Amino acid sequence: MTPTEQTAGKRPTTNGHAPATAQTPKSKRIGSRNQRRAEIVIAALFLLTAAASIPAGFFLDPLLNASHYLTWVFPNKGAVTLDAVLWSINNIGIVFIAVFAFPVLRKLDEALAAGYLASRIIEGTIMMVGIMATLLLIPLSQAFLQAGAPQNSWFLTLGDVLKQAKFLGLSEVSLPILGLGGSLFTWMLFRYRLVPRVISVVGLIGYTLVFFYSIAGWFGLIDLTPGASGWGVLVIPVATFEIILLPFWLFFKGFKTLEVPGRIVAAE
Repeated sequence: MTPTEQTAGKRPTTNGHAPATAQTPKSKRIGSRNQRRAEIVIAALFLLTAAASIPAGFFLDPLLNASHYLTWVFPNKGAVTLDAVLWSINNIGIVFIAVFAFPVLRKLDEALAAGYLASRIIEGTIMMVGIMATLLLIPLSQAFLQAGAPQNSWFLTLGDVLKQAKFLGLSEVSLPILGLGGSLFTWMLFRYRLVPRVISVVGLIGYTLVFFYSIAGWFGLIDLTPGASGWGVLVIPVATFEIILLPFWLFFKGFKTLEVPGRIVAAE
């Protein structure tokens, strides 16, 4: 083969060195079958937690805010128990979202991945305290009715304490943890381009709003009670991210990572 034939088809370089044959790594879907299964599970868990928490938070929780709730709880203990079951499904689901996401995220930033997993575990634990307070209202309501529903009694005082514990666990204390953990997660999605940036930006904005609105609620500046007017600002971005954008992207596309031999790196 002549020198001319050997060099045919190679593009000349501008610096006179050897022809450039390497291509810049492209961001595309790579990964094992285990990763693909994890992506589908994560998407399904986001939809499952939404399906559980929405009716619990916006339909069943407000029933416990009635003025005579202690006379209502025991006769309707099935609805109260359903509320606790739905919140429990949500709490278990949010933890396992982080569990299944951890193997992918740790390859990019182990500290942030561990922080996201820890925040979800803490959030779920705090919310379980609220669930226990909800279930304790049932025997309290039964004893209250058996005593003849006395007004201005210790039953009402203890009931108010349990209601406040429920509110703290399911809303006021857990929401900042949700906002912080969600911000870590969506920041990693944005930073490493695991999903289209429009998806990660919507999530990042939503979780940031949750964090700051919940802190404002601690100071009484915003009403964090489910169904209150301030919830519209919180729900729309996060719901769009968790129910529509991320799950459907993961179902049909999956995470995107840079194709580099032997490892996954950030898309700069």
